[in-house]
Amino acid sequence: MKWTIHELVKLEHVNNEIDELIDLSSYIEGTDIVAISPVHVVGDFEVYDREEFVFYLDIDCTLTLECAITLKEVLYPMNLSVEESFTTFQNDDSTIIEGITIDLLPIIWSNILLEKPMRVVSENAYDEVDFGNTEIDEEQENAFADLKKQNT
Repeated sequence: MKWTIHELVKLEHVNNEIDELIDLSSYIEGTDIVAISPVHVVGDFEVYDREEFVFYLDIDCTLTLECAITLKEVLYPMNLSVEESFTTFQNDDSTIIEGITIDLLPIIWSNILLEKPMRVVSENAYDEVDFGNTEIDEEQENAFADLKKQNT
């Protein structure tokens, strides 16, 4: 998902459509995402005066996340619509093109991370956990009392 400015200018009038299936599984390391399906990116782009490149993308994938209660794996489908602008000049609403290439992979990944929920709960998670059997025995209670005394 990387093009030179020259390639994009040539492709604009020939084929400005994007339809790619990309693998971002190497990007999930160090995140709380367990797995990510191949990401389907569909869209097109426009070029204005050979200085501004606007991409209109629909991003579809499925994240596998852990349930916040049971730690079971939960599939979370994502469908995003993104409009991203790249320019050769300073603009607050656009990404400045550094060099002669435009790479959409970091943009796609950052949009997935931005839309990923902070936590998910699996179906029937509350039925699987018994919150009523939480008891503190006398030894634990004394430990808490000792801690309280130390902090006062």
